[in-house]
Amino acid sequence: MAEPTRPAQRQVPCRIFTPAGFLTGTLHVAEEQTLIDFLNGAGHFLTLTEVTLPGQSKPLSFFALARSSAVIVVPADDELVMDEERSSIRSELHQISCLFEGGLLMGTLALPEQVRVSDELMAARGFLLMNHCTLGVDSGASGTASEAGDGPSMQAANLVIVHAAHIIGVAEM
Repeated sequence: MAEPTRPAQRQVPCRIFTPAGFLTGTLHVAEEQTLIDFLNGAGHFLTLTEVTLPGQSKPLSFFALARSSAVIVVPADDELVMDEERSSIRSELHQISCLFEGGLLMGTLALPEQVRVSDELMAARGFLLMNHCTLGVDSGASGTASEAGDGPSMQAANLVIVHAAHIIGVAEM
C-alpha cells in the first residue's frame, strides 16, 4: 500500500511561551495554510524540530508540545505577510491589553466591522492574532530566568498569536 503524500510544507521558526517559559523551535506548516489556521487545527500536539527548551542550550531534533500549553506564539517576521492578508477582511482595529499568567501582552486586534472585542473573545475557541505588540514577561515567575535574567523583560513583536484559553483578562485601551 502506497504511503499518502504530505502537502508541501514551509518551516516557521518561532518562540513559544509556555507555563515552563519560552522555547524556540521550528513548526512545519502546509504552504497554503496560515499559521493561525495551523495552530487552530486539530490534534493534541504541535510537533517542532530544532527545539531549545527553557534553561537548556542543546537543541532537540524533535519535540511534541501540547497545543494547550502554547500560551503565546511569536513567529518569524516573514509570517506577518501571510497572516496580515487574512486580517485584511477585518477592518476595525482595537488596541487591547491581555493579562496572562506570567505577563502582559499589548497590541492591535483586527475585527470585522461592528464586532466588539468582548463578542470576539466570547466566541474564541483557540488562538487569536495580534499585530504590533509589546510583550512583557516576568522572567522570574515564568521560569525563563535563564533566558532573560532575573525579573521582567519586555520585547516588541510585529505578530503575536495568543491562546485565548490562557488569557486571564482583557482591557480595550
